[in-house]
Amino acid sequence: MTKRVVIVCGSPYKNSNSDTLAKSFASGALESGNTVEIVKLAEKEFLPCLGCDLCRKRDWECVQHDDMHSLYELIEAADVIVLVTPLYFLTVSAQLKAFIDRLYCKHHAGKIRGKKSVLLSTSGGPNSKALTDYFVALCGLVGWENSAVLMQSGLSRGGEGPDETKKAEAYELGKQV
Repeated sequence: MTKRVVIVCGSPYKNSNSDTLAKSFASGALESGNTVEIVKLAEKEFLPCLGCDLCRKRDWECVQHDDMHSLYELIEAADVIVLVTPLYFLTVSAQLKAFIDRLYCKHHAGKIRGKKSVLLSTSGGPNSKALTDYFVALCGLVGWENSAVLMQSGLSRGGEGPDETKKAEAYELGKQV
């Protein structure tokens, strides 16, 4: 069965280490006959959640008028959501955190439950239990199945990037969705 896979990349950099893992995952998912859309959050214009709770009074529609509304459509239609992030200060990048926070209204509207989710992460330092704990908690909160977590540590920006083993693992994860 063909699945809709949305890969949300939270790195602020083009051709980042995180993007490399995302592309490997996408190749595997495409080979298995799925449709894949890669979203680079750094190329989108959206504001962080205001915490205004006005969405509650507007049938769970966010009051902000920005690119997030097109992202809502993608996320609602997706079968699989892949969150891709560099590890910054124990957890996800600011871009990905703002995106996740903006899912508040769709979560409360019940429009994003029942999806598979994968976390791909890269870092210069060691992997972070705080990041994996955050992802597990997020999946539990919004009703996503935590399908896999793949992390690559010991990388530097502008360096060689993820090793062939990790790229192959990401590719295989993509094939299995």
